[in-house]
Amino acid sequence: MNGKTEIVLAGVGGQGLVTIGGILGEAAVLEGRNACLSSSYGTEARGTFTKSDVIISGDEIDFIEAENPAAVLCLAQAAYDRYSPVLGPEAVLVYDSDTVSPSGKGAARERGYSLSSLAGPGTANLAALGLVAALSGAVREESVAVVIRKKTASSSPLRKGSEEAFRKGFAAASL
Repeated sequence: MNGKTEIVLAGVGGQGLVTIGGILGEAAVLEGRNACLSSSYGTEARGTFTKSDVIISGDEIDFIEAENPAAVLCLAQAAYDRYSPVLGPEAVLVYDSDTVSPSGKGAARERGYSLSSLAGPGTANLAALGLVAALSGAVREESVAVVIRKKTASSSPLRKGSEEAFRKGFAAASL
């Protein structure tokens, strides 16, 4: 896990892509590696194309945007349409089968998951984080769980639901 791993999280505004990108990066730092997050999104609060690039490395990171992602998460059709045609066969493209209609024409290894069935509304992004973490091998499951617990109050019902959604996604990657 000391090599460089680039991950793109893409969809539309309001899906929590910047939040889960931050969790992923913080988990990597917890493991003693370097991480950076860059985000791009429209001026509207919801509905415009959004992406977060997360780069994790045992070495210094000299460029903050993903150039050769190992994994791409697509939570919206616009994201899938942007990334599917340009990824090589070494990349894995994870998409939400509830919102994305795959073309099957891309070279990447594509894996669709019904995120609303897997995690339920409001936590689909955390299930997606679990899938991406497991499929990319970028961080350990427990490191992400520690960050999720840290970011949610111990008395909050969100803590249990958030961690459960993440773990369901992580486990679903091996199915």
